[in-house]
Parts: sequence; C-alpha cells; structure tokens
Amino acid sequence: MDRRRPLGVPATRLARFAGVALVGVGFAATAFFVLVPLLGRAFVRMIELLVAASVWLATSIGVGLTFWDVLGTIGRAAAGGLATSTASVALAVLVVVGIVALYWLQRLIESEEESSQ
Repeated sequence: MDRRRPLGVPATRLARFAGVALVGVGFAATAFFVLVPLLGRAFVRMIELLVAASVWLATSIGVGLTFWDVLGTIGRAAAGGLATSTASVALAVLVVVGIVALYWLQRLIESEEESSQ
C-alpha cells in the first residue's frame, strides 16, 4: 500500500512556488509587451494634443482675442464634449465606481473599529 506524501513536503511546496512564479512571469511579460506600446502611443498622443493646443492658443492670442474670449471658447468646447453620450456614460461609470469605493471604505473602517475594541 502506497501512502501519499503530505502536502507540506518541501518538494511539493517548491513545485507549487515554481508554478506560481512561472505563471506570474508569463503574466508580467504579457503585460509588458502589451502595455509598453500602449503607453508609448498615449504619450505621443498627449504630446500631439499639447502642441495643437499651444498652436491654437498662440493663434487665438495673435489674432487679437482676449484671454476671456479664449477661456470662454475652451469652456464651451469642454461643455460640448461632456454633453456627448460617451462622456455621459464615462461620468456615470466614474460616479458608480466612486460610490462603490466609498461603501467598501466605510465597511473597512467599521471592521477595523470593531477589531480594535
């Protein structure tokens, strides 16, 4: 009759650790190869938007618009952007995430108060 080795044996723990480490390295490598190009692309897009905004601002001021006219145009563009359905959905999702985060934070604080008493 063969007896099974208990799970606490160092060889079993080592094999389990090696498997978890291998899966972790695989996920890290995948995330690296996926996220680095996306981060690079986002950085380049931010630079493009910053340059376009700077050129627009310089052109507006060069034409003779006042600072308040430029701010008014920026405000109208921002309000128009927020009035789209995509922005409304994004804001609604952010509000829901904030409410859920506050709820779980409250539960966490209550559980810490109960454990300290």
